[in-house]
Amino acid sequence: MASVAEDAGVTPGVAIALPPVIRLPVATTVGASCVSSGFPRTPEGAAAQLAAMEERVLSVMSLPLATEVHRGWAMPGGVGAADWSQTRNVQSFLTHARQSSNRLDPGTLVSVTPAAIQIKGTDGPDWVVACVLLDVRAALKAEARMGYGTCERMQWNGDRWLIGPGAPPAPAPSTWPGSDASVDAGWQPVASH
Repeated sequence: MASVAEDAGVTPGVAIALPPVIRLPVATTVGASCVSSGFPRTPEGAAAQLAAMEERVLSVMSLPLATEVHRGWAMPGGVGAADWSQTRNVQSFLTHARQSSNRLDPGTLVSVTPAAIQIKGTDGPDWVVACVLLDVRAALKAEARMGYGTCERMQWNGDRWLIGPGAPPAPAPSTWPGSDASVDAGWQPVASH
């Protein structure tokens, strides 16, 4: 994975030239825990499925939901729900935003939008290391914004992409979407639908 400055996810620096935009496939159904699903058996489909899982978990910021999504979308043999990066991220957000329970307080708003993807590797049509750069915005008493990069081993299982077994891949570089650091780190922007 590319190395970036520690503050690259919270430092705007609009890039003069961006890589070509990629259109992520559109969901055709809704799966377990109300996660969008039905993405094609392609690397881009794996990235879209990962983005849908993370969008669902991080926009709700609920530890019970993170556990439920992991249970419905991860294959046996990987990290458990308590050690999943998204469960840890929700826990960290709730702690640092001084929320009063294991889910968002009323009046706290979080929006999550996929901003870019990277396909770090494939092994045939059924296995992909997909990375998603998310544009995360939170409004507590003041709005906060950051770019957050994340990767998972995605494996095709029957008719959908799941988080595959094994050790998690190296962390993705977190950069401000559309910044020089984002371009240098290899992020490919995605088009909004």
